[in-house]
Amino acid sequence: MVRISKINVCFEATSVYGLTVCTYKDAFFAELISHKPLPGVAWLASGDFNQIYRARDKNKRNINRSRINWFRAALQSCELKEIHLQNRRFAWSNERVNPTLCKLDSFCNVEWDTTSDTHVLHALSSSLSDHCRLLLADDKGPR
Repeated sequence: MVRISKINVCFEATSVYGLTVCTYKDAFFAELISHKPLPGVAWLASGDFNQIYRARDKNKRNINRSRINWFRAALQSCELKEIHLQNRRFAWSNERVNPTLCKLDSFCNVEWDTTSDTHVLHALSSSLSDHCRLLLADDKGPR
């Protein structure tokens, strides 16, 4: 449980690093569902799911549509919706000559969305990692 005492807000935060091996995806989705908090509790789930939410979240067409559907079903079961990424289309690269690029996702439930100020997810540059750092800020936050 995260508590921001200055504004008296509490929420559950789940930091995610999803498995890359396809045979373990079902177990990963089940574990995500098991972290769903009780009704009325605000929830933020963010990180590297190692799974795209939509075909356009990857720059190449070699996608597994059934896995996208499983992921969407898990998100629907968790009642999570996407927090849109600002100022960048993709946040991960495999750093090859002809790179694969993907969007990394952050999701929240309705309680988190309605109890926090307007929120924006910004991608920050990074030269030390294949991932962009992400900054979640309210509409008055850092630019």
